[in-house]
Amino acid sequence: MKFSCETSLLAKNIQIVKKAISSSPNAPIFSGIHLILKNNELELIAMDLNFYMSDSIEVNGEEDGDILVPAKSFSELLTKFDNEVISLEKNSNDTEIIIKSNKGKFSIPLMEKEDFPAFPTFSGEKVLTFSEENIGELINKTIYACSTDETRPLFTGILLEKKGSNITFVGTNTHRLAIKTIKLENDDNNDFSMIIPSRLLREISANIGKEIPEDVEISLKNKQIQVKIDKVKIISSLIEGAFPDYKRVIPSQFDTTTVFNAKDMEKAVKRVALFSKDDYSIIRLSVDQDKIVLTSGISDLGQGKENVDCVTKGEGLNIAFNSKYVMDILKYAGSEEVVMEMNNSLSPVCIKPESEEDYIYIVTPVRVIF
Repeated sequence: MKFSCETSLLAKNIQIVKKAISSSPNAPIFSGIHLILKNNELELIAMDLNFYMSDSIEVNGEEDGDILVPAKSFSELLTKFDNEVISLEKNSNDTEIIIKSNKGKFSIPLMEKEDFPAFPTFSGEKVLTFSEENIGELINKTIYACSTDETRPLFTGILLEKKGSNITFVGTNTHRLAIKTIKLENDDNNDFSMIIPSRLLREISANIGKEIPEDVEISLKNKQIQVKIDKVKIISSLIEGAFPDYKRVIPSQFDTTTVFNAKDMEKAVKRVALFSKDDYSIIRLSVDQDKIVLTSGISDLGQGKENVDCVTKGEGLNIAFNSKYVMDILKYAGSEEVVMEMNNSLSPVCIKPESEEDYIYIVTPVRVIF
């Protein structure tokens, strides 16, 4: 195996597939990256037991072949070069990769490639195609609501629900719920649902938003999902289990509705929350007809209080939240004005952009004494 290429190109694509490697690999073999050279195309493959990533780049190929390199040492070396053309060649007894730069020569011991599994072949039974804008919006507006508690894997992923031409993403950690729906143009009338791991969705986000937008193809087969973005392929196991009926926690109606400026509220929450540095970072909101009074305080930190203008219909009330849960929805609302709908100080609250009916956020208040 022998080829040459620019260090920046190889380093960039190594970093893409390297994310498939767990910080604590299930077996030593999964700490490597498989490089396969055919003519002038170099394929890069990395994986763990239930997560696979591949990418390919154009190089100047001289001798086809394949090697398994240790990801850590190989990627760290590549990032230390200025952008220059380097040559890479397997030594005669297949034990090292020799890397030559303008002024240096480096060698890295190879791993046993025969023990490395082949990248899975995948032919999806159900296929969805998203524009970058659509999939990015679905992910960004729901993934923050997921749990990070690995002991409850069901809530660490996003529910994808397809009904007709509507695609709905749902994220929850049982204390809050984010729901975003879009309409697909290329509908096939098949209805289905799946729970996609957050890890996979974050990799989708990391591989979109380039200069030339690429469609994102998601295909489902049995208990696995494959994502294609240009030359990047990602295969992952789905999260198994029955996602709870999220619609049950959404109140059918609300007695009090208030509208306020999203940026004004976000800034106020950030300031007031500075005086509530306990585990839940609780802030209190007193909702009146024309203003919302935010307060918080801990004896050794001091007190915070700020008013935000609003327009309220219905009776005013006092309510308290985890400040992070409020800031998250304000950050991703994407609207100048935000609507907050409530019934009482303990029932679920709906917060949503005033101009976006297909995106809602449900959050459970915290029981406090005002």
